[in-house]
Amino acid sequence: MSKEDVAEKASEALAKEVGREPDDVTCEDDLKAEVGATVRCELTDGGTKIGVTVTAESVDGDTIHMDVQADDAPKTDSSAPPAEDGSASPSAGGASESVPSTEVERQGRSALAAQVGREPDSFDCTEDLPARVNATIRCVLGAESQQWGVTVTATSVTGDTVQMDFKVDSTPMS
Repeated sequence: MSKEDVAEKASEALAKEVGREPDDVTCEDDLKAEVGATVRCELTDGGTKIGVTVTAESVDGDTIHMDVQADDAPKTDSSAPPAEDGSASPSAGGASESVPSTEVERQGRSALAAQVGREPDSFDCTEDLPARVNATIRCVLGAESQQWGVTVTATSVTGDTVQMDFKVDSTPMS
């Protein structure tokens, strides 16, 4: 896939996660049609640049299914960038030390729906997410009469914007 097509598809994937496309996405190279192949890209939004890794997760004929992961931190300090998994404002009143669990749940439902194409049956978090890079909490995802644990990680904190990653456990809870 040409680097221009990779950039366009990455921009579309990011738009699904946060509700709008970044200002620009550029990629260094073409993406090989091989499972596990990667290419580095850079997204620009509001003057902030963030590195992005695009990985070929599967190949079906001429179609490459990609995973798009934004780096943990912006390349420059500026306005808050869009996160691949969404971003949340810890509080309406300015800087805060944590993101309320209700906001983590809202962001999680949105991010997980974008990943699998439908809203989960439930997504519950019992604690707030500390507003510091690499802070984690555990939440529970309910879908198809089963529950999975989800690790929520704060990937970047810029001003009062906390960007999060949602990683679902590979096996359901017993």
